[in-house]
Amino acid sequence: MEDEHCRSRDSEGTFAPVNRSNTPTTPSAEWGVVTDQKKGWVVSDGIARRVRVWGDVLQDAVSKRAGLVKEEVIALQLYTGPMYGKYNAVLRGTPPEVVKALRGNTYACTISCIVSGIKKLSQVMRLPTSRRLWVGV
Repeated sequence: MEDEHCRSRDSEGTFAPVNRSNTPTTPSAEWGVVTDQKKGWVVSDGIARRVRVWGDVLQDAVSKRAGLVKEEVIALQLYTGPMYGKYNAVLRGTPPEVVKALRGNTYACTISCIVSGIKKLSQVMRLPTSRRLWVGV
């Protein structure tokens, strides 16, 4: 996963997340935000974005019950941040400008870990039947 975010052709390509267009970032920077506690603190404003240390998330009761591993926690944290737009572009093949900016990066390992983590969490968590759930994967 680190290679996909830090050593791929799109790793340093700046993009602006749809929901935070005033906050440009890169895949490499997002990897750092999720895997480096100090970088996570810098972007955490407590309102629009709060990045928890992946090790703390791994120790949560739900994470333990689901049997999540480090890679799944990191992938899920990346998915809940600005990177979701890139992963969705890989899966959907659109929007064209985002697909082009991927420069061939399919984020295959990351997306596999996201799916694995979601499957595990779905076995230990239940949503109320009255709740609508919108997901990109």
